[in-house]
Amino acid sequence: MTKLENLCIKWLNENFNPMEPFIMEEYPDYIFHMKDGKCILQYNKKNGQVFVSYREIWKFFESYFSMSDRQIKDITKIWVEEHYKMGVTTTWKSFLLHHTQVEEHYKMGVTTTNDQNNFYFNRDVEELYEQETNG
Repeated sequence: MTKLENLCIKWLNENFNPMEPFIMEEYPDYIFHMKDGKCILQYNKKNGQVFVSYREIWKFFESYFSMSDRQIKDITKIWVEEHYKMGVTTTWKSFLLHHTQVEEHYKMGVTTTNDQNNFYFNRDVEELYEQETNG
């Protein structure tokens, strides 16, 4: 690995290890990895794709290191495979995919939702995580 790749993996380890796996009944094919109430990784067990939080990881690499999407995909793939032992086919940046709903339910300690349509709306997920962990 290059010095930049090693530096990025060190930053990921220092800021996002350990993470807590979280599973929702509606999405049995996914494992969500949470850190401080935020959904950092979303792993699809069926196809091996990992969605990486844009706001927490991807944006940092773009802004701080001026890295391309390809470079970020390569580094996050190495990191996830090494530290989480997932069979990863590729990584993608994720803006909202399942993050907000998952964060809400994580905070509330709920693994299911009554209205799946609300799953795609942007919600204050960190608040729900706070309720679960402190309530």
